[in-house]
Amino acid sequence: MKHLKKIILSSLALLTCSITLYAYAVNHPTNALSHKACTSWKIVERKMFTLFNTDFSMHSKLDRSKLVVKQGTATEAPVLMYHYITPKADNREPGNKSVVDLETFEQNMKFLYDNGYRTVSLSELEQYVNGEISLPQKSFVITFDDGYQNNYTLAYPVLKKYNFHASLFVIGSRIQPEPVAFDSSKKSDISKPEMEAGSDVFEYNSHTFNLHHKGYMVCGDDLPITLDTNLLDQDIEQIKRAGIDTPYIAYPYGYFSVQMIYKLQQHGYRMGFTVIPGFVRPGDSPMVLPRLTVTNETDLSILLQTDSNIHR
Repeated sequence: MKHLKKIILSSLALLTCSITLYAYAVNHPTNALSHKACTSWKIVERKMFTLFNTDFSMHSKLDRSKLVVKQGTATEAPVLMYHYITPKADNREPGNKSVVDLETFEQNMKFLYDNGYRTVSLSELEQYVNGEISLPQKSFVITFDDGYQNNYTLAYPVLKKYNFHASLFVIGSRIQPEPVAFDSSKKSDISKPEMEAGSDVFEYNSHTFNLHHKGYMVCGDDLPITLDTNLLDQDIEQIKRAGIDTPYIAYPYGYFSVQMIYKLQQHGYRMGFTVIPGFVRPGDSPMVLPRLTVTNETDLSILLQTDSNIHR
């Protein structure tokens, strides 16, 4: 009874605060204080959502205080994030951190191989996060976002050469029915036959079916459309019909919300990947996992040293 009373009182307080903030934001739509009021209201709204959905938690069920990491096994695992691979001669966007020269990518993979690193699948990573298995030291994950054709034509041979495994988070609506003639100087998307041919190296997971764009206005900010959870049900069904029936997703632009995660979990998603920098550890929230962005300027020997100096 006391617990119920506490919930009711907390709910009323949050509701009162929410209405006040919302009213101010509506009546003063353009000033800076209004933006702060709207942002605060969104925080209250999120807290109310979490309060009323008592069966929902973003947190791991693993009790870290009781976790014992076996000697000689990994205490953390880096998840590397790539997007677009192109020969240096064709790189027309040298300042774009999402574009990595093929020569740099090859050097990255050789460094990892020569230094004894081994890739693990997302299924293995999930078990590791949940404390169900240990991983050998120097275990890591390679991910590619979006699903460009060059991931298959250029990155795939390099990965196969070093016996590495990787995950492609593909945008389902962009998967082509048949391959186009590859031109490294032009952007093109991976095709269904190429995905099948590359399945000995790649696993394929969700980057949504067709929600990888902005247009969801919140407090005057233009945010990814995925934050509109009303769109998720249909999108999830569409990407499943496209052949990407997976419990793993990479959030477009790295954006996520409590409501979005709740909806994804209702559809069976068990791990979500952000662009928050850091290493994955047992006991991390599986729906808010960090990744390490790799660019042409990245020194892997420094990036992979330790997570102790990265704040997340």
